[in-house]
Amino acid sequence: MKLPARLVEIVSHNIAQELLDKHLVEADDPEKFKNDITNILLKAIEEEKEIQEEAERLVEKHINLIDEEIRFRDAVNKVKEKLAEERGIHLDPEERLNQISHKIKKYLETEDSVEIFEHPNKIRRVILDKLKKLIKEEKEIDKEVRQRIRSYSKKIIEGTPEWKILYNRIYEDALRKRGLM
Repeated sequence: MKLPARLVEIVSHNIAQELLDKHLVEADDPEKFKNDITNILLKAIEEEKEIQEEAERLVEKHINLIDEEIRFRDAVNKVKEKLAEERGIHLDPEERLNQISHKIKKYLETEDSVEIFEHPNKIRRVILDKLKKLIKEEKEIDKEVRQRIRSYSKKIIEGTPEWKILYNRIYEDALRKRGLM
């Protein structure tokens, strides 16, 4: 997930609010509850970001050892898979969402200031549905951004600083157009 902090905050607050509104949970301090869910999501995104950055650093460091037939993105993805496996982080979006929803469920089960009124797995499914909608939107935005970059007359190679800057700028623009930022 490559989501800006503001969007994560909106989504996590929506998740928390839905759980509260549907009386699936009750929190002594609803703002703390919302912030805790936000922090769980932000931590998950940070874990993925760290893996991505480390994979890119490793590929860039050893680029001379990589066969020219292999694209930069493919090499980074292979390294990411290995790093994620070592850290117990799922890269498959469905599995990752499930992993994150389990973390939120565990938080709900262990947090003394939150009372649960439904079976924890029912609550986890509500969370998972919200997260799936978020990831669907994120995938659409990523696809749109990559298409726009490919449509440029100047070929911009993925992984280069120019590509990253352009990607981030177009990504933020796409978020603004959708009212997500």
